[in-house]
Amino acid sequence: MSKTLHPESLSDTVRVQMERDLFSGALAPGTLLDERSLAEKFGVSRTPVREAVLYLAAQGLLNVVPRVGVMVPKLGIQELLSLLEMLAEMEGACAKFAAKRMDARERKALREVLVACENAAAANNTQDYDNANKQFHQLIYAGARNEWAARQVYALRLRCASYQRSRFDLPGRLVQSLLEHREVVVAIESGDSEAARQAMVRHISVGGKDFAEFVSSLGQNLLAAE
Repeated sequence: MSKTLHPESLSDTVRVQMERDLFSGALAPGTLLDERSLAEKFGVSRTPVREAVLYLAAQGLLNVVPRVGVMVPKLGIQELLSLLEMLAEMEGACAKFAAKRMDARERKALREVLVACENAAAANNTQDYDNANKQFHQLIYAGARNEWAARQVYALRLRCASYQRSRFDLPGRLVQSLLEHREVVVAIESGDSEAARQAMVRHISVGGKDFAEFVSSLGQNLLAAE
């Protein structure tokens, strides 16, 4: 006989799936939801859905609007810039720790993923590059051996995931990203923690003209009015 899930487990299951949908863009900024539809989608009662929604709302990932429903919040331009600045700093911290703590096996895996990035960039395949890019960063988070830093990066990436999905579609971005990846790998392999931090901050940062081009590539329906 299968073990019956407790309400907390059902709530966690719903929350994790909703986070995946936020990451993938299936729940885009501005999307309006309701508990009944979510309960039907996940095959659960409204109680675990409500618990999951309240948790995500407390993290700033959802807005509960009285008499309207649940909405995926939109970011304003300044808020988006602030999030990306913090993401760059936290990613930089992970790279710094990884340069100190990655073992030979992990560094080998990082080089292999870099090759996957090179192949995807050479073929101008943004989807393959995006997949390899995610593996690249995941290896660095794991190699950092700092759960708190990894959690902060996850929270920040979750908050702005929908806004970064089209970043690799910008002209020249694949080539530039690849060059930045190489700089990060060289610094990590040499054990230069400060160089690794700086290389990663440059890799994640979006400022000046680059930020203007980045914002112009976004669907205006994703941005909050300011």
